[in-house]
Amino acid sequence: MASKSFILIATLSVIVTFIAVVLGFIGVVISEIYPGFIILFLLMLIAIGSKWYANKNSDKHNNFQGNYYTILTILNLLIILVTLWMTFVITHDRILQDS
Repeated sequence: MASKSFILIATLSVIVTFIAVVLGFIGVVISEIYPGFIILFLLMLIAIGSKWYANKNSDKHNNFQGNYYTILTILNLLIILVTLWMTFVITHDRILQDS
């Protein structure tokens, strides 16, 4: 069984990256394609993949589960931080164009 903190952080990571990808897509429509959008899309795939991997391996023994839940929780926290920073940059640089 997955820990509640992992489920919460992984879900938050998927939601934040999805919102950032939508804002990035708006930025692509307003201006042109830029590498940050591709990075955001890859971060979203990593967040979704971590949830999928956790669901796939939920029947393993507790020691194995604890190891990858800790690693994936830290990875998802880093994804949230990077995504929030990139969302701020995209919003101001591409959408509001107030740089």
